[in-house]
Amino acid sequence: MTLRRGLATDLPFILQQEHRFRDLGFVGGDDARTHERQLADPDCLYLLIEVEGAPAGYAILRGLASVNGSVELKRIVIAEPGQGLGRRALQAVIQKVFQEFHAHRFWLDVFVDNVRARHVYRALGFVEEGTLRECIKRGETYRSLVVMSMLETESRQ
Repeated sequence: MTLRRGLATDLPFILQQEHRFRDLGFVGGDDARTHERQLADPDCLYLLIEVEGAPAGYAILRGLASVNGSVELKRIVIAEPGQGLGRRALQAVIQKVFQEFHAHRFWLDVFVDNVRARHVYRALGFVEEGTLRECIKRGETYRSLVVMSMLETESRQ
């Protein structure tokens, strides 16, 4: 498994996976123009997760220019979940965030009912900070998010 900077040529794969997992209710999503803008934004980094040279997932980081050293995991998607790749990819992303970007805090939000993802995040050292109640409207229903984070000192434990 390797991580590399995402490129505009990766957008068809990213959009396909995002659409698939958004429809399942696991992640949010953006349109192609938003992704194009974010790819060009120095505060944002797209990472393509590859296995044997083929795309297997992606992660989006934001806040790289934060004066507070607070980087957000905007989204992580693994094309074939349940095989341990997500855990390995997230470990590599955590290492990159703290070692390469010298972040103080790495945070994310996750749908409250995404039990599998929350379990992985907790297992890797993320701490649940609280719940943003019914903050995302999907159709006619509202969904809640759990905010989770890891501090740089916790990443070394």
